Amino acid sequence: MARKPMDPFARRMLQGTFVYGGVMLVMFAVLTVVYLHTHPRCGDRVVAEAASPRNQWTAEVLELRCGEDAPFFTHVILRPSEEKLKRGYFSGSVEEGEVFRVEQDAAGAGLALEWTGPDSLVIRCPQCSSFLRRQENRWQGITINYELPSR
Repeated sequence: MARKPMDPFARRMLQGTFVYGGVMLVMFAVLTVVYLHTHPRCGDRVVAEAASPRNQWTAEVLELRCGEDAPFFTHVILRPSEEKLKRGYFSGSVEEGEVFRVEQDAAGAGLALEWTGPDSLVIRCPQCSSFLRRQENRWQGITINYELPSR
């Protein structure tokens, strides 16, 4: 038995169904990307900020926690004063310019920033635990000194 050719109207209906389904998938993907960007799983919260004497640089203390059972991370970010913080598109976290990171909440660490010159920063962390993750001594011509508890 020979197969009957498909009715042109039925063919257009079938093609329309596939086009509609494809558009719905693309729309779902775009909306998912937008949602993940505007509602990151975890993002940094600015705790403190200090501008350098000539207002060329800004140092910021940020706190990060990704979930109820996750640990706190406190980190210090340096950036030119005229630039805004550059957060990750999906993560919401700031990594560019990070010079110090400790696995501890900001209030518990007692972190303080002090510019002692136009290119000299002191990071005081009297209660920092032994969970230091990063500690840079120089960043783009800025000298960074630390006052941490002795181990």
